[in-house]
Amino acid sequence: MIEQRGLSAPQSRPTPDLSTSPRAVWRLTWPQMLMMYLVFFMGLVAVWVAGQISAEVQAALGMVNQCGILLMVVAMAISSGATAAVSQSLGALKVARAQRYVATTVLGCFALGFVVALFGWYFGDAILGVLMVPDSIKPLTKELWQVGMLALPAQYVYAATGVMFRATRQVIPPLWVAAVVCVVNLFACLGFGLGWFGLPNWGYMGLAWATVGSQCLGAICNCALLMNSGYLQRRTLPTLRWLKAGLPYLFKVALPAGAAQVVWQSGYLTLFVLVASLPFDSVNALAGLTAGLRVEALLFLPGMAFSMSVAVLVGNSLGAGKPKEAKKVALTMVTVSALGMSLVAALLWPFRQDIALLLSQEPGTQAQIVNYLTYNLLSTPFSIASTVMGGVMTGAGATKYNLMIFGGTFWLVRLPLGWLLGHILWGTASGVFVAMLVSQCLQTSIMLYVVLRRDWMRFVMIRSRQPNHA
Repeated sequence: MIEQRGLSAPQSRPTPDLSTSPRAVWRLTWPQMLMMYLVFFMGLVAVWVAGQISAEVQAALGMVNQCGILLMVVAMAISSGATAAVSQSLGALKVARAQRYVATTVLGCFALGFVVALFGWYFGDAILGVLMVPDSIKPLTKELWQVGMLALPAQYVYAATGVMFRATRQVIPPLWVAAVVCVVNLFACLGFGLGWFGLPNWGYMGLAWATVGSQCLGAICNCALLMNSGYLQRRTLPTLRWLKAGLPYLFKVALPAGAAQVVWQSGYLTLFVLVASLPFDSVNALAGLTAGLRVEALLFLPGMAFSMSVAVLVGNSLGAGKPKEAKKVALTMVTVSALGMSLVAALLWPFRQDIALLLSQEPGTQAQIVNYLTYNLLSTPFSIASTVMGGVMTGAGATKYNLMIFGGTFWLVRLPLGWLLGHILWGTASGVFVAMLVSQCLQTSIMLYVVLRRDWMRFVMIRSRQPNHA
């Protein structure tokens, strides 16, 4: 154990709530779900404002956002490892160990954010060139990219601190922060993007700078709240000796998680390239994909909330040495989330055209939004179920399954089939969207087999050779 090796640790906080009762699950999940809706609303506002400016701005924003998500993979990977480490530590009542991991994650992401932002800024032209950005939107895409890199360190910290709140079951403080950030972002996007409220109309650059300001605000507020809760203080900072003993498990979970994110997000970038290079109507298709993804987030982001909750619950149960409880919680959360979000998808189905009218003023883009929603609303039960099962693997530290299954179905099924249907056989975006539906069905089937049949609990910290921190 780390403290038995002579490494000091901060005094433990009060024993956390480790209940897996329906009330505890709901108490953990609903604030995250509301947070996800706030994130969705922020993204929807940005897409709407971009659509009011032009389809070119909307398409460029989609490319930049997808690239930015790819550069976030380092923070996502570290956060995945920390979710497993922190939740399992709290399940084992090793609060001091959890505090060390929280501080390590936040400070590590702060430093890594600057490194990745510098990389993105320096190689921006090369990255946009690889993505085959259409010439008509290349200049404004480059401007949006450069501003986005300025926001990346704050995005790293904001994302990492949010995950640490969830891992420690403190879900109300970040909800309040998300609400404030959402209001500020709305005011800034409408004000500086369209000139509302008597503010200067900076167009698409106003939209970009609104994102920078809101991300910085969220990062600062979350850090202040973590400091107040006792998880981010001088006495919780890890020593070099602690890092030597404690980091191996973090990396053991984070490396496959990071690789999975790279594979997944680079796959989505390639998907954007497939759409941008379609033989017909590529700009409208790209704008439709950008807007359609925002609408899909209405269903997907609550699924992410369930995924984050199940990661914590499974980690707590396994850390406490209760594998049967972990599996029961996993299956229950998968079933409830898939059924619930499928119902929402069914309610949205008749309003696809109305949604398209809200998101774009151009008929060509509206048609592509409807096209995207037609196929992706059908995939809702599969996409939500696989997302939540990915959270199960994260909580157990079995992120290698996410890498193999998510990455394999994306690169071996979705992209080749999308190219075949979209570029060779049909020549339209419908081919790409059909490929997305097929790959989601296959991905969910394989993940369900793993949850039911494979020994994914063997990756838990207390069963590995990692130190059992006090």
